[in-house]
Amino acid sequence: MKTVGDRERFGSHLGLERIELVCAALGNPQYASKFIHVAGTSGKGSVSAFIAGVLKHSGLKVGLFTSPHLEEYAERFQIDGRPIDQDTLAAVVTQAEAACLAVEEEHPELGKVTEFERATAAAFLFFQQAQADVVVLETGLGGRLDATNVVHPLLTVITTVHLDHEDRLGSTVEEIAWEKGGIIKEGVPLVSGVKVPEANGVLKELASAKGAPWHSTQDVPWVGHGWCLDGGSLTYPGLGEVQIGLLGDHQLENAATALSALMELRKLGYNLPSFAIYQGMKEVFWPGRLEVVRPSPLLILDGAHNQEGLAALARSLQQLQERVTSQPFTIVFGMMQNKRLELLDPLLPVAQRFIFTAAQSGRLAPLDPEVLRDYVQSRGGEAVAYPDLDQALEDAARSNPVCVCGSLYLVGEVKRLLHSRSGITG
Repeated sequence: MKTVGDRERFGSHLGLERIELVCAALGNPQYASKFIHVAGTSGKGSVSAFIAGVLKHSGLKVGLFTSPHLEEYAERFQIDGRPIDQDTLAAVVTQAEAACLAVEEEHPELGKVTEFERATAAAFLFFQQAQADVVVLETGLGGRLDATNVVHPLLTVITTVHLDHEDRLGSTVEEIAWEKGGIIKEGVPLVSGVKVPEANGVLKELASAKGAPWHSTQDVPWVGHGWCLDGGSLTYPGLGEVQIGLLGDHQLENAATALSALMELRKLGYNLPSFAIYQGMKEVFWPGRLEVVRPSPLLILDGAHNQEGLAALARSLQQLQERVTSQPFTIVFGMMQNKRLELLDPLLPVAQRFIFTAAQSGRLAPLDPEVLRDYVQSRGGEAVAYPDLDQALEDAARSNPVCVCGSLYLVGEVKRLLHSRSGITG
């Protein structure tokens, strides 16, 4: 079975023509499902997980499409929180691959179909065959030209807008907001969790131009009540106090975005009982996002890899130091070579020591750990570099507390290593 790694990440021809043709060759399976379309710089996976969890507890059969995966490719395709089984995965990917090859042969001028386009087509087939009641569909990159943007959803959600993937999406938050706002559809309600005024201005204009009702968490008087290792809570109008299973102040904001989306779904006629909301929000689990693998000695995994995400992680680690550990963190860190060294800056005040390493499973090459080490040392920080992940983790095992971060690919590799070791779970 062909899965990840045998197709290019990005295509030479920008546009939705390839994915539209692939879907047409498969009988347009995207028309068989109802979608909630979620985009954003950060938080879209967590918001998607919140929404999907509540819909499941409301008695619906819920599809969830996310990327990237951490340990297994099947994680990207879920029904009611369970990943696709290997036989079904092989079948839908094989069908999608055949359609990709046919499109490439008939339309060589459009270039090669990308891995993500094929995964998206396979997801549409899977959800059609599973007869999902509703699918929470996360964009891969951006929105306007993202392969998922061939659906006409019930609801669109944009979680956050900050600088990331500037080489693809634009060098300002306004440009990035315009790309992400490309998922806004005529007359389809938009829920925004975006806080940056310049980005919200762009999104409001796009929504107005398309007659899409605008709903922002900035206009909702929700109140966060903080968090600990067991989760957090917030008060949301009409629901009172809602407990959540994810950690960090940023997850309280993601929860408010998810609750706003759920309130809009209620207006659209979906029966979402309050008890299902409370249960779904509390029980949500989204791996690799301030994931506590071990409480003592404390080991946390976090896939933060952009400016906003790493700043939020730094705030969370600072709070954990003040409330739980009383000690600064040893940070095991690795990131892709297309990232800026300055992304490390928010972590410098909260790190006792950095252990730099490299993930080998990413679609892009990792940044040299020695370059990262030299950057931190030039700023007065303590740092070592290990190209071998096993060595990095062996060193980290002598520290407490520890946070692994910088890349979802690195977090995925660490989870696989932990699972492979007797007596250790992650």
